Amino acid sequence: MGFKDLVAELDDALRRHDKGKSLKLKELKHLEQALKKKQAKYRERLNSGSSEETPAQTEVRLRVVEAQLAKLRELREEASL
Repeated sequence: MGFKDLVAELDDALRRHDKGKSLKLKELKHLEQALKKKQAKYRERLNSGSSEETPAQTEVRLRVVEAQLAKLRELREEASL
């Protein structure tokens, strides 16, 4: 799943949550796994000095993914109550 697709999928989940719809734990776990993969990928890219994109671009992507992971964990806690 690409970065933009992942961001869009989480935004859709948040939109449904804001409308009062319950989120499925299975869906949240799937998103969390995808975010963790992206997080590892971007950290590796920063550490290796990859030329795929500038370090600043990778840092921004990493920060977005980490913020999304934090929000997703909040949603999972809420959903499991």
